[in-house]
Amino acid sequence: MTNSRGLAGIIVDETKISSTKNAHLIYAGYPIEEIAQASFEEVVFLLWHTCLPNKHELTAFRQNLVEQMVLPAETIRLLLYIAKEPQHPMSILRTTTSLLGTTNDVEHDEPPKILAKMLTAIAAIIRIRDNEPLLEADHHLGVVDNFLLMMTGKKPSQQLSRMFSTVMILHADHEFNASTFTARVAASTLTDYYSCLTAAVCALKGPLHGGANERVFEMLETIKQQQIDPIVYLQDQLHAKRKIMGFGHRIYKNGDPRAVILKKIAAELAQETDNQVYFQIQTQIADYMLEKFKLHPNVDYYTALIYHCLGLQKETFTMIFAACRTVGWLAHIMEQRQENVLIRPCSAYVGPTGRHYSKGAGEIDE
Repeated sequence: MTNSRGLAGIIVDETKISSTKNAHLIYAGYPIEEIAQASFEEVVFLLWHTCLPNKHELTAFRQNLVEQMVLPAETIRLLLYIAKEPQHPMSILRTTTSLLGTTNDVEHDEPPKILAKMLTAIAAIIRIRDNEPLLEADHHLGVVDNFLLMMTGKKPSQQLSRMFSTVMILHADHEFNASTFTARVAASTLTDYYSCLTAAVCALKGPLHGGANERVFEMLETIKQQQIDPIVYLQDQLHAKRKIMGFGHRIYKNGDPRAVILKKIAAELAQETDNQVYFQIQTQIADYMLEKFKLHPNVDYYTALIYHCLGLQKETFTMIFAACRTVGWLAHIMEQRQENVLIRPCSAYVGPTGRHYSKGAGEIDE
């Protein structure tokens, strides 16, 4: 059998949800550059059903999601305690996701309700940590509008809602990434949805997967606050053999298609929110990294500035990633359940051999 570290290059299963083949991202056959123009609810429907909804289906689907954007009183009561703990927000989300599986009717909860609960819970964690009151969903608004409203306390403009819808779509799924594969492994055991999502959140929490956007903004903050020349900062970091976050991708060697779209959104939001300095720093860094190392920005690079422009604290950035990726996680959990195959790979044993046990050989004399 072939041994591939980290399963690199190994096809472990088939999927109809998304693909990155030949470095082109598609959602159920639609190029990301085109489907990013759809509404968030259309893309959720697409990833879950592998087809776009008709007008009637879309209206009903959107209404159902919004109506489910409410948390049980017991969940809120417990969130008010745990959300203010000093741990990283992703630790809070890990516990909250598991909590949702104990304060809901786990046996009968289906993906629309679960997605709505996750979005609402993430918005609630942000509000509680900011010492702001929790807000209820407005049934006259769509999912993205409500998510922004419940996070920031402000009803978004149509333009902001459109841009953030695109951001959420671009983060919704990405084939068998680490957290998605973790969710599928759990789903293959036929455990419940919340257990699968908790496992996915645990994987996303790792800095090699979901924390890059936070590290990107820490870099931008350091450069701006200490008034360091961006190129000098990069040279110092590289000399110290430190990784520059937000660049490179094992699949997209010639540029992440999501980053191309996100750059335009970041530029527009930076202009509207008086954060042009950050975008200028990003442009200088991106130009240098491309010229010197042929490295392109990835999806995390411009997302960091976009989230900052929304008024979010950098510690919450990965939670927003989780909110978006819950769509894909649920799609893959459903697909894996239909597969009904337990994921159980083999390993190559490289430990000691030829050992024999002799009773008492390892005991200590007293």
